[in-house]
Formats: sequence, structure tokens, C-alpha cells
Amino acid sequence: MRLVDLQVLRRDEFQRRARRQQERTVELAPRRGVIRDADGTLLAVNARAESVFAIPSDVADAEKEAALLAPLLRHPAKELVKKLASEDRDFIWLSRRVSDPVAARVRGLVGEKRLPGIQLVAESTRRYPEGALAAAVLGYVGTDNQGLAGLEYRFDADVRGKPARVTLLRDAAQRSYAARAREGGEAPREGYEGARLTLTIRTSIQHAAERELAKVMAESHARGASAVVLDPASGAILALASFPTFDPNRYGDVDAETRRCRPLADVYEPGSTFKIVAAATALDSGTISLDDPIDCGGGTLTIGTNTIHEHGGKGWSTLTIGDILALSSNIGIAHVAMTLGRASFYKSVRAFGFGEKTGIELEGETAGLLADTSGWSALTLPTMAFGQEIGVTVLQMARAYAAIANGGVLPPVHLVDSIGDSNQSPDAANRRIERPVPRRLMSEDTARRLRILLARVVEMGTGKAAAIPGYTAAGKTGTAQKAVPGAGYSKDRYVASFIGFAPADRPRIVIAVVVDEPKGKTYGAEVAAPAFSAIGADVLRILREPPAPVDATRPSILTADLGAGAAAVALSARLNADDLVPAANRAERADESEDRVPDVSGKSARDAVRLLAFRGLSARLSGAGFVVSQEPPAGSPAERGSSCALQLAQQVAPGETP
Repeated sequence: MRLVDLQVLRRDEFQRRARRQQERTVELAPRRGVIRDADGTLLAVNARAESVFAIPSDVADAEKEAALLAPLLRHPAKELVKKLASEDRDFIWLSRRVSDPVAARVRGLVGEKRLPGIQLVAESTRRYPEGALAAAVLGYVGTDNQGLAGLEYRFDADVRGKPARVTLLRDAAQRSYAARAREGGEAPREGYEGARLTLTIRTSIQHAAERELAKVMAESHARGASAVVLDPASGAILALASFPTFDPNRYGDVDAETRRCRPLADVYEPGSTFKIVAAATALDSGTISLDDPIDCGGGTLTIGTNTIHEHGGKGWSTLTIGDILALSSNIGIAHVAMTLGRASFYKSVRAFGFGEKTGIELEGETAGLLADTSGWSALTLPTMAFGQEIGVTVLQMARAYAAIANGGVLPPVHLVDSIGDSNQSPDAANRRIERPVPRRLMSEDTARRLRILLARVVEMGTGKAAAIPGYTAAGKTGTAQKAVPGAGYSKDRYVASFIGFAPADRPRIVIAVVVDEPKGKTYGAEVAAPAFSAIGADVLRILREPPAPVDATRPSILTADLGAGAAAVALSARLNADDLVPAANRAERADESEDRVPDVSGKSARDAVRLLAFRGLSARLSGAGFVVSQEPPAGSPAERGSSCALQLAQQVAPGETP
């Protein structure tokens, strides 16, 4: 009857008491889900690492054992003594995820019975196979396997999974002697692996972007650099690069400044790359047309007691909107913005997404700086038109150009394509992420016109170094002086940039390159445009985009000649960019030397003024009609900023009398 009482009637009670006496459960960090790129390349994985722990009640000599462990675990012996001699703890971690050689040394000492009370247990640790690639995007995890930055932090709740538990067995003297084994001898673990993330980034494109940024940093000795490559149709980010960078496997070796994701965390004044906002708004609203002459004031604009000067001491009398973009005239775009007015321009700036976060799936993004019109001074409207008195991020600028490349529709930018359950089969359906609805900023026709005008910037304007061999490209250079709090603008600190897309007629990619405080060469055309070209060439090859075809049987308009009136012809005839032949494909004419006064005889006043403006010359007009004489004569040496006197008269058709 006693046996029946103990083994049957009180069986559950004794089992519970035995478990409390004989078992100790240790909670291990969960196994995180993997992160992979759009092509399946693993960017963040799990590896096996052993951790060292102690059962203080089993430790024979705390000081002796601490002396043996201190040089191996690289912890002060005094701290280890305190842990090993702790009487109120029956389990304590000594070192998490030690290296394999250290684990082997500790295991050897345990086997020699020189470390009673010390044991090792296998845990999961995070590894980044590609090293520093996309480090600021991926982020990193801490000792407890919790995400601390980047996507690891943003999606920690999804990726982290459920903690695993190991049951350790103790004998009658309360000494731990084993882990409860399943069949096969493995310690039992409860829990599950976290979700897997599939990104829109492509490793090959990310490599190309980071390689070019590293080259720019080495050549210009810049403070930092950023690059964004995205698909304008979907808003999917193909590369998000930030320099300087770091290895997330050893993130503790660098400071927080180096770990920052610059394309979305750093705010800067964009300079001339921002001119697209005023240009798009004016063209889309009908405020200006392609052929309207816009006053450029000879290089200055005075507002109250303040005078704004053209960059580089240049000066033009009148230019069209296309010429303003190609030549990057600050005064011209300022007049365009003032024609729009504060309310209309501010509304457009907000519509382009400035002053708000893009919504990318990363923490640390800033909304930029955009003051309400009530806080604007008399100078804010004209200077904001060419990228001053506003703070933006590289990602915001890339998205703005994507709207032009995408037919006038602003796409929702994103990094994560889907979230999948790691505990289901790979073929199981992934969870998609809800995204904002794309919004239209301008008509498709306006976007098409801007694409052609921005192609001119690369073909014959300030962005020639951004040309991609075999393809058409479009974009805008920017060189912005850095603001000095309370002291205006710096004389020797700049932000150089180039933002654009390719191919110009059917954009597959948008690329933004921004270099912070380059030394020596400081212009966007010199520093950022070549990087755009190199990245673009690699990306188009990776995407298998065919080179631009050249059809000799159809008439073509030379993009370098669009400044002489062909832009309006091309646009009014609704020619597509297949009709635009890169200027590099034609021979230079001897009479087009840039250091000579061009021959404008017989041209209309508008075309003559435009042609002179391309040489940096202004015009003084007399009469009306077409040019019958000019002074200085064609072929004379041309000094930028000088003027040319033109005499105009009405032409007489053959057979008519004057």
C-alpha cells in the first residue's frame, strides 16, 4: 500500500518535486531569421558559438578558477571572483559567444576537472557574410541577440523569434552533470526561428555603389559620401550606400558617427539639384513655356539691400527654362520661383515630399528642414529655388527625381520586399508590407519635357561628366556652400552632388551621389558626376539594359543643339528620346569654339541671345526682327561676361520691296 501511495497516488507530486530538485532550465537567445537580398544572397545569417556559464554552488575555489579564466575570457579576475562566489545565484553567465579557440581551451580545463562549476552551452550568434556591405542598412545585434540598429532593430520583433531553453540535470549534491538529451544526444530546445527578410537591395549593385564612394572618398578626402540607387517605377531601393562604413561583425570598433546611415539621416542644402522643383511647377502650371525668355539680370538679382550673384561670376541676360537648367543659372530659376509666388512654390515643395519622412523601413530618418511660409524672409523664395534655406536628405532628392523619371508620379520608396516565416517551407507565401499610394505630382507631358531638358544638362551642360557610354542619361549637378550658424555660408566647405536617371527616355534607374566637404575639386560636375557615370554603367549592365540603338535611317536632333531652338521643335513634335543623338557622336564644327564670338547673323533675336548666352555673353539689342550685324564680329575672342551689340531688322522675302 505504501508503494501504491508513492508511485500511483502521489506520483505527480513527487515528479514535480524531483524536477525542482534535479533540473535547471537555462534560457538561450532566440535564433534570428536570415536577411537576404533580392537575388537570394544571404546578408545576415546565424552561426554556432559557445558561451561560458557558472553554477556558483558547484565552484570549489573562486579565486583559483577566476585566475584560470581571466586571461581566456579577457575579463578582470576580480569581477570573475565576485560572480563565482555569488551565493544568491544558481546560474550566471561569464562570457557569451566566445571564439572557437577560447571555447576549446575552456573545455579542456573543464575536462581536466580544473574548473568545477564551469560549463559551456552552444548558442546562436549573428554573422554578416558580406562584411561591411550595406552595414548601415542591415545594422547589428547586441550580446543578447537583440537588434540595435538598422533593419535588425526596425524588424527585431519579427526577426528575433522565440527564446530557446535548455534543461540542465543536477545530481543529489546539486551538481550539474548533463543536459537532458533527446534521441541523438542533442539538448532539447523550445522556441522557433524568427522571420526572414527579403530586401529590394541587390548585392552586385550595392557593391558598385560602395566601390565608387570609396574611390571618391580616397580622391577628394571628403568628410563623407552617400549614394542611392532606386527603381523609379516601383520605388524599390537597389542600393543604399554610406561612407565611411564599418563591419557589423565588429561594430564596437567604430563610433556612432561612422555607423550612421547618411542618405536618410544627414540633412544638407541641396543647391542646384533642387532647381527641378521650380522648373516642374512652372511648366506644369503653364506659368512659363519652353521658349519664354526669362530674365537672368546679367548675373545679379537685388532684393532690398541684398544682392544675389550668379555662381562663378557668370552672367546672362535672358535664358529659356531649358538653358537655365543646362547652365545652372541661379538668377534665372529665382525669377521663375518669384513668378510662381510663395504659396504655389511651397505647396509644390511639400508635394515633392520635402519636409516629411519618406517612410523607408529604417529608424533614424529625418524629415529635413522646411519652414512654413509665415517664417520666410524676402530672400527665402528666390534662394530656396536654387537649393538654399531648405534642408533635405539624399533619399528625398532621389525620390523627387524618381517622380520625373516615373512619368510625374512620386513612388513610395522601400527597402524590404517581404517578410517570410522561417519555420514554414521556403515556398510558403510571404507577408507583403503595405505601402503608401503613389501620388501624381505633374502631368506625364511635363515629366517628359523635363526628362529631355535634364538630358541636355548631361549632353551639353554642367553634367557632361555624368554621361554613361552607350546610354542616354539625364540629371542635374549641385554644388552648395555649407551654412555656418550665425555666419552665413562657408567659403571653403561644400556639398557636391549629381542626381539623375538613365536611360533618359525610358528610365530604369535613379542614382543620387552626394559628397560632403570634398577637398581640392569641389564642384558636383567634377566630384559627383563621374561617380554617377561609373555606378550607372555597372547598374545598367547588371540589369541587362540594352544600349541605346542608333538608327541611321531616321532624322535625328542633336541634343547639344537644343539650345539653339531645337528643344521646342522636338517637344512640339512630341519626339521621343530615341530621336536624340548624344553630342559625342558628332564631329565638332570649327566655328563652334567656345572661346570665340559665334556668328548670329540672320538669326532671330531670341535664338541669337540664346546662342550668345551659351558662350557666357550678354546681348544689347537695337531694332526688331533678325540680326543684320553684330559687334564684335563673329570669330572674335570671347570673354565671359562681356556683351555683344546686335542690330536687328525685318528680313525681306525674295521678290518683295522693302
